[in-house]
Amino acid sequence: MNEITTARLLRASLDELRQARGHLNFSAQRVVQLGDERSDWSEADLEKIEAYTGRFARVVDLLTNKVLRALFAHELESAETVLDRFNLAEKRGFAASAGELRTLKEHRNRIAHDYAGAKMEAIFAFCRATQVQLDTICDRVVAYAGQILSA
Repeated sequence: MNEITTARLLRASLDELRQARGHLNFSAQRVVQLGDERSDWSEADLEKIEAYTGRFARVVDLLTNKVLRALFAHELESAETVLDRFNLAEKRGFAASAGELRTLKEHRNRIAHDYAGAKMEAIFAFCRATQVQLDTICDRVVAYAGQILSA
């Protein structure tokens, strides 16, 4: 791929991430006043929580699989594996550690595979507790990518 192609791919990935983050923030506002225990949730609340956690997972997925891959491809970095991308993200200061991204990715997988909602309380608590962390990482990646693209 040439520089024009990788820049186009990176811009498209960043735009997708921007949209997904907007949807996540909308859902976060809809669940902000819900309690932490499943026994307090109505069916309508569960629907909001599922939308929120699903959108959280989507942002993690876009960040780790599309945006970081596109960014490192644009920089001509070899980052074929998820671990390669996480290590490079740590090196660039996007996350405090590769482990921070790994934890987000592991929880994304828990969200995706909790078909019956058996772990909904723990998943919801995790998403609430780490959304600021996810936003911070995304903000750093977006700022860095903006500098790279404008250079």
